[in-house]
Amino acid sequence: AFAEKNGYVKTIFNRRIYIPELKMKSSNMVFFGRRVAYNAPIQGSAADIIKLAMINLNSRLSAEKLASKIILQVHDEIIVHAPKEEQEQVVAILRNEMETVLSLAVPLQVVVGCGASWCSAKI
Repeated sequence: AFAEKNGYVKTIFNRRIYIPELKMKSSNMVFFGRRVAYNAPIQGSAADIIKLAMINLNSRLSAEKLASKIILQVHDEIIVHAPKEEQEQVVAILRNEMETVLSLAVPLQVVVGCGASWCSAKI
């Protein structure tokens, strides 16, 4: 109802996602817009959270003068290239930054995998 009235929905950080399909004449497009209106706050909020976690993680890696670097983000995953001698420290930093990026009613939980490739690191 909010989206149909205002033409947009908001993420948890109040970022607006406009949904012009809700005002279209085609009933198929309106139904599509309604699906977007239900889903966008969830997916958009997840995107906001992971982006903020990446910013915080990058700041921590730099502040601690580590050689480790963020190399990729895919959906809710952050891929970090870390020298073997930094791995344990980076895992702790990564977990902390991702789990504490936002305080929610349900705590954020992070599963960390390590490996020579993204595939081998998958849990």
